[in-house]
Amino acid sequence: MKTETRRKRILIVAGETSGDIYASSLIDVLKSRSSLEILAVGGPQTAKRDVELLYDSTNWAAIGYIEAIKQAPRLLFVLRHLKRFIEEARPDLLLLVDYPGFNMRLARKATTIGIPTLYYFPPSKFAVNPEDVADAAKNITSVAANFTFTHEVYKAAGANVEFVGHPLLDIAKPSMSREEAFKVFGLDPSRPVVGLCPGSRKSELDILLPIMLQAGKILFAKRPDYQFLVPVIATAGPEVYGISKVHLHRQLAASGLPVKLVEGKIYDVMAISRILLISSGTATLEASHIGTPMVIAYRVSLFTEIMARLFNKLPDFIGLPNIIIGRMAIPELIQRDLTPENLALHAAAILESEEKYRRQKTDLAEVVTHLGKPGAHERVANMALKLLGEKTTG
Repeated sequence: MKTETRRKRILIVAGETSGDIYASSLIDVLKSRSSLEILAVGGPQTAKRDVELLYDSTNWAAIGYIEAIKQAPRLLFVLRHLKRFIEEARPDLLLLVDYPGFNMRLARKATTIGIPTLYYFPPSKFAVNPEDVADAAKNITSVAANFTFTHEVYKAAGANVEFVGHPLLDIAKPSMSREEAFKVFGLDPSRPVVGLCPGSRKSELDILLPIMLQAGKILFAKRPDYQFLVPVIATAGPEVYGISKVHLHRQLAASGLPVKLVEGKIYDVMAISRILLISSGTATLEASHIGTPMVIAYRVSLFTEIMARLFNKLPDFIGLPNIIIGRMAIPELIQRDLTPENLALHAAAILESEEKYRRQKTDLAEVVTHLGKPGAHERVANMALKLLGEKTTG
């Protein structure tokens, strides 16, 4: 009697909104290539896939020490259970997507019991601290690097690393034409749009959205023809990032701006916006790919800032586009410098100068050259299948 061969099992762990988006589309590729059993930790996009969702990581994101401390008890509970699960269920591959503080602990556990690991989106902080790089090289079986500079640093540290490029080249594309987007969003196509992108964490919405709305009021006072959009992820429930949608709509209505909340269409918002006021993070790279000029904004609590200055070497830049090309091409306003007045001032300077506007678009095009070529997920899928001993392509 012929026995049925057990399907290979992968445990995928993604802990933030961008990680959830990239993990979910990677799952589509893996499923199209092989009959795999996939267990996952992820958010709403991962949950829509044919996986067994072990934990929902939708609200795991935290910025700063205070925010991280608040999350710690729940995350430690999940971490302990996942370590036990890895040891007992012994998946054939542990595939980690970003979320370094949490995922590196899982990588170390998997290494001690002989389970291969593949790290997609190795954290860029590892690329600055030699000890972190050495630890990653020792505890990760294969590293899928998304930027040219992280590939070089990991390679120098002796890691088994491949440059796969960035999946946003495949993903960050508008779903509608410009004309359709204006119609769907109920906007006047003859009036310029300002996109307010406060980020994908509750703390970012709490801190950055009010500042962006105030900056919008200053811009609107100078140019009453401006229209404003606030993009957030699409969710089935009454909340987004743990905040009531009713509360968000009321907050926007109280601003006095012609502003609308848009769910699930961030790339369309970016594509029709004349400029973006945007939180530091992956979204700045997506905007770079789409080619929309921006001003980067970020603020954490004073305690977090003090702790960061005490215990970390602060980078020259916080915006990924600036980090990638090694210069301040995109204005960054952080901590005390981030005021509504400053934010409006920098945005107006770009909007009112054709030279500055064109220069930033040229710089954004340069950023994209460092992101490799389309097909990142296919290359990562090849790495995963190779570790599983299955057939690869290309």
